[in-house]
Amino acid sequence: MGGECRGRRRVPQLRHDPRVGDTADARLDSVSLSTYLVDTKKSGGGADGESGGKHKRPNISSDSAKVRRMQRNMTRIQEVADYLSLPKKIVEIALDVYAEAEKQGVNMRGPERESMAVAVLFIACRKAGNARSLKEFEEASGVPKRRIGKSFMSLQRRLDLEVKQASTGEYVQRFCSRLGLPNKTQMIAHAVAKKADSLELSNGQPPVAVAASVIYLVAAYTNSKRSIQEISDVTMIGEKSVKRVCKELNKSRVVLFEGVVMT
Repeated sequence: MGGECRGRRRVPQLRHDPRVGDTADARLDSVSLSTYLVDTKKSGGGADGESGGKHKRPNISSDSAKVRRMQRNMTRIQEVADYLSLPKKIVEIALDVYAEAEKQGVNMRGPERESMAVAVLFIACRKAGNARSLKEFEEASGVPKRRIGKSFMSLQRRLDLEVKQASTGEYVQRFCSRLGLPNKTQMIAHAVAKKADSLELSNGQPPVAVAASVIYLVAAYTNSKRSIQEISDVTMIGEKSVKRVCKELNKSRVVLFEGVVMT
């Protein structure tokens, strides 16, 4: 996905977030207090509730561990969402995906365990048409992007999810805004990005890298130039990657800018 993050990466600390409480309670119904209640009929008891044999003790520790795991992951989802300033709608989608994963017994192990919460949020962003790059999630969570990607692929396969590829345009508006580019530049960049996708000029390149390169080109053409380093810092795409994709797009600049009003 491009170059390394610059500077020291901020890793959010896991903490209790009371805002997650109500949502978590609604999704913990399968592991509630009823799990620990004894059904005397199933235990072989008579009408008076007496058991004819040795009572089988419920696995409280195992169920308690599941509750703790779910609460921890739900809190983690909210923390990463807060870091990325994601709307509540996306958090809700992420929690629904996570609840479905728990329902189907999808339990990540080893290193993937810490990336599961981040991966469901990555999926939610895609579903909501508000894509964030793996590099952005890496910075927000401290989890390596390759591990997040691996968990994403695993969840997509095991839950049979349809997750569309992010479009270049999903990144353009947000990056333009962060770069302080004027509305005219944003509108042209969005139009050029859409054309690049429709002409399949971005095939083989990550949409976020194409978005970074489109913004660089359009900003220069509209006299709102930003340096390669500025583009790289905001998009988290390495300078070499931006230059490489720009070189490819420049080959089709006549087609890309055809019909675009530059003034």
